[in-house]
Amino acid sequence: MLEELKKLKDLQLVDSEIFDLEEELDNLPEQNEKLTAQIEDMEGKLEELRNAIQIQMDEKQKREDILKKGEDKLKNITGKQQSAIRNKEEYNALLREIDNIKRFNRDISDEVAEIEKEIGFKNTELELIESESIEKIKEFRGLIASNEKRMTSLESEVDKKYKNREKIADKIRPVVSRKYQRILDSSPNGKAIALTEERVCLGCNMTLPPELFNLVLRSKRIEVCPNCQCILVPSEKAEIKPQQPALEQ
Repeated sequence: MLEELKKLKDLQLVDSEIFDLEEELDNLPEQNEKLTAQIEDMEGKLEELRNAIQIQMDEKQKREDILKKGEDKLKNITGKQQSAIRNKEEYNALLREIDNIKRFNRDISDEVAEIEKEIGFKNTELELIESESIEKIKEFRGLIASNEKRMTSLESEVDKKYKNREKIADKIRPVVSRKYQRILDSSPNGKAIALTEERVCLGCNMTLPPELFNLVLRSKRIEVCPNCQCILVPSEKAEIKPQQPALEQ
């Protein structure tokens, strides 16, 4: 194979590495956004449950305050007013009032007990969810930190790859380099070069015309795949010795 084609292969190798590194670098911020959203969702659900428990606790306190007033009223009415009763009619009215207060207090007491039960269920639920969520949140924050560290490392690797790329590109004639770059810029997968073997372009699996395949094997000039537009280079298996020392355009 001609030396310049070998340099193109070296350049493609570096560009493929850069493509993979940059693709990973592009994906990591999105991963962190998703992890952050999951953390916020878990924390939001925990806060929502805590707020629901607090609302019930406040409601329980209100009921307990009402119950205390009812009990105080019952003490007052049974202690003071019995001595002031003048007849049976007043006595029966007092009994009815006492009975109403007792019934009211029982109803409030039942409500307090029901609220306490609901608070107990929610506290149990909170403990379970909190235990699972804390572990998950810790795991996700660890992944975010790891991704941020990886991004810093990737940025450093990419910089080094670009410097290496410049050294290789400087050894390739500008006209060849520009042709390569045009193909690379339009490539969806970071490939500007495709190996050929047994008349097949290994970049897109298209069977090449015999004449084109022979030209690729001779390596006298740059040949492009009609389908994927990649520069065609013979694989090591198909490679033959070049007959001319320079690459023609």
